[in-house]
Amino acid sequence: MPLPLIAAGFAGVASLASFIMRHPFVSKMMIFAVFTAVITAFVVYIKGLVAPYIVSSSLMSLAAYFGVLDGLSLYLTIVLAGFGAKQVLAFIRS
Repeated sequence: MPLPLIAAGFAGVASLASFIMRHPFVSKMMIFAVFTAVITAFVVYIKGLVAPYIVSSSLMSLAAYFGVLDGLSLYLTIVLAGFGAKQVLAFIRS
């Protein structure tokens, strides 16, 4: 007796999943995490490329003493946050 109800339930879930997958906004939401992970990986990669050159410089101790590195860190944080927000908005808009 319950076998037709189970089949109907699975068919309903399958049709609902099919509708969700075809909806453009829902599909963007599904790949949003991957998109933000790619942006994060890009930032970490660039920081990894630049960090050895900054650390090995002898002038960096003087710059750290005068607070230049703190200011530069704050500036880069603001720029990267703005870039990330711009990329997320462009991704959602497309």
